[in-house]
Amino acid sequence: MGQDYSYTQPSSSDELDLTYLLESEAQIYKDEAESSLYIAESFQYTPSPEADDGIPTTCYCGSEPEIATSHTHKDPGRRYYTCPNVDDGECHIWKWWDVAVTEEMTEVKRQMRLLKDQAFQCDQNVVKLQKTVCELQKTVCEQKKSVWEVKKPYMRIMVSVLTVLLCFAVMYMSGISSKT
Repeated sequence: MGQDYSYTQPSSSDELDLTYLLESEAQIYKDEAESSLYIAESFQYTPSPEADDGIPTTCYCGSEPEIATSHTHKDPGRRYYTCPNVDDGECHIWKWWDVAVTEEMTEVKRQMRLLKDQAFQCDQNVVKLQKTVCELQKTVCEQKKSVWEVKKPYMRIMVSVLTVLLCFAVMYMSGISSKT
């Protein structure tokens, strides 16, 4: 609280502190360099597929494109896609037929490659599952054997007890039948 926040203007007779000025200028240049790094970075949008790739199915106006044949000297007989409403002065579809088919086939090849990769991955997963099932079957068989090994002595005792009980029952029955 007892601090003095007063400011005095330097007089012309005071000596200029060049070190302070140089440090301030260096700080300004440093700040500008850092800010230009952030400004210079341009935002990169992810490339999106062209909407006009492949065979056109709908014109910009909503009509269905039709195939026409070129009659120019440069491209005689070359087929192309065009809109039936091309003469109304609006923007309409126009594309060479062979370019459209080539683009379409490229896309079909790409999709086929993806499907083949997925099928291969599925086959690999099936093989892994078959191995897992086989291992589980072996484990179950081993556990059944171990359970039987544990039960075997008890089964012998039970058979012995039942045999003794059966003998007593036979003796009891034969004693009853001899008394009568």
